[in-house]
Amino acid sequence: MTFKDWFGFDPNSLQASLLDGLPGCASPGAPGLLIVMSDTGSGKTEGGLWASRWLGGPRAGVHLALPTMATTDAAHRRVERWARKALAASSPVTLAHGQAGWNRTPSRVLAHAGEIDTAPAGWLFGHGRPVLAGVTVSTIDQVLMAVLRVRHNVLRLGGLTRKVLVVDECHAYDPYMQTQLRRALAWWGALRVPVVLMSATLPAAVATSLAAAYLSGSAPRLPAPEVRPAYPGWLYIDGDTGAATVSKQIASDRPRTLQMRLLPMRGSSRAGRPGQVPPADRARAGVITGLFEESPGALRVLTVCNTVASAQHTARALADLLDDDVEIFLIHARYRVRDRRDRTGSVEAVFGKDGARRPERAVLVTTQVCEASLDLSLDHVVTDLAPMPQIVQRAGRGRRHETGADVRVPVTVLIPQDSEGDWDDGRWRRIYSPALIRSTRQLLATHGDISVPDDVQDLVDTVCAGWDADTPEPDVAAHLRGEQTKADAAVPVVIPHPDELTDLFDLTDLPIPDIEAATRYNLDSVTVLPVWRTEDGSLALEPDASLMLPEQVPADLRPVHERLLSIPRAAWQDALESEDALPDAWQEDGRLGRVLLLVHPAGGQAPAPAGWTVFYDDNLGLVTWPPAPRERS
Repeated sequence: MTFKDWFGFDPNSLQASLLDGLPGCASPGAPGLLIVMSDTGSGKTEGGLWASRWLGGPRAGVHLALPTMATTDAAHRRVERWARKALAASSPVTLAHGQAGWNRTPSRVLAHAGEIDTAPAGWLFGHGRPVLAGVTVSTIDQVLMAVLRVRHNVLRLGGLTRKVLVVDECHAYDPYMQTQLRRALAWWGALRVPVVLMSATLPAAVATSLAAAYLSGSAPRLPAPEVRPAYPGWLYIDGDTGAATVSKQIASDRPRTLQMRLLPMRGSSRAGRPGQVPPADRARAGVITGLFEESPGALRVLTVCNTVASAQHTARALADLLDDDVEIFLIHARYRVRDRRDRTGSVEAVFGKDGARRPERAVLVTTQVCEASLDLSLDHVVTDLAPMPQIVQRAGRGRRHETGADVRVPVTVLIPQDSEGDWDDGRWRRIYSPALIRSTRQLLATHGDISVPDDVQDLVDTVCAGWDADTPEPDVAAHLRGEQTKADAAVPVVIPHPDELTDLFDLTDLPIPDIEAATRYNLDSVTVLPVWRTEDGSLALEPDASLMLPEQVPADLRPVHERLLSIPRAAWQDALESEDALPDAWQEDGRLGRVLLLVHPAGGQAPAPAGWTVFYDDNLGLVTWPPAPRERS
């Protein structure tokens, strides 16, 4: 079958380069590492799937790993459609992540004898078993767990041995996860598993470290290579000889110019009192309102905020500032499962590639969730300052589906300033390193417009160029210490390198508590179930009491699961643990795990745990307002 038979379209320049070049340097079934680098929306996934079938041969399976559950769910649907055309025989296609069990669908009924069946058997839904299927789509966590010192890791290693591993968005992992990924690559190399890595913004230094990790397993006596993949393009490293084949730089089918404009965003991100829109969020909303005032015609604006609270505040401010002819959409990570799914579907239906209804004038307010999980196209991108790779990813949603030789994407980057007008590079220090923020700000200020893809690799590499232990800037030193701390934290939880394994006991022997063997650094989250108390004291799962929380555990927990949300651990949640709990019958059932109830009192008041104002709103999602700051005496 041809590429078009598999995917329904002819290969673009990147995909055609893989089809033409890979058979000349890679033998099916042999160990090797393929790194594919190209801008967002350039068809890397389809290219990676084709490459996986060549590298593994007709009998090898495929495991596609992605950074988030949202991207994984979307990719699973695409991979299942591809598998029905690409596989030579029926094979289950499984979905694997922490919530995948709730996404089960009934087995397909085959239309006629001989049709490829991709429906998994019930046995494959068991804990750790989805990776044993012929084709699996999972979060990267499912792959990394194979090299953690936890039970059943050998099962995962075995499940991945007869497959080609495809890792998408491999730039999206911090040093803690990169350390685990490098150990995983060493094992795949030792097990002669072909690997495909794909990224839009991968620094050359990271690409070099990943390639060295793979060869340390497949050919440990070879020196570590120094690699710099073509951008856009690909690089293949033979797992036996270490020979590298670098494609020519590929002419992009989607060249575009990011027309960069930097604007100061002055004022604090903290409100003076609960419910008040902070000055910085009012300033952001003012910039967006100005765009609509300047453009009376069709205009769709993507606004990317660095925090959920800023996105909520900005959406509220825009509702007051914008005319009624501008539609406002909001999406972030703190919605109940069903609400986030519905909102994602609605946003993709409006701004996606096949959007059936594109409003003339609209603004989509979102957070980092747009960087990987949403395939959207809007006219103008307004984004908070972030590290350079994130800026490129966000800008990739600007006029994403337009083609031509002169696509120009207006991008407005909001640079935070304090009330005195000084640069506030540490505003989002809990999310991004101040050193990366400062370096990106300075680079954007001097570079001007960005040509995609031509400028992308140099910009991504330049942000951290020359940083080492002797760099004098204090924020750089702090950044490097933080990166090293994360990398060091992964060392005790990963299994030994294949060359260093002397005892099978070392595969599961942890020097730290088992619960600390996580795939993500300092991941401390809780699951919350918003409920509403009625006048008679009962608890409802919806504000209008259209669905009640049953006292006894029902056989089907989907209605409850779809109303859960996962959020980072915060101090106000301690009050919930002592105030309200699930009914006794629920606490004895472990299917939902540990859940905190957020009870909205009867009469419409908002809960106030530990002095915070916390409530769930159908439009805004979970809202958390801290107590008003105390006045100094």
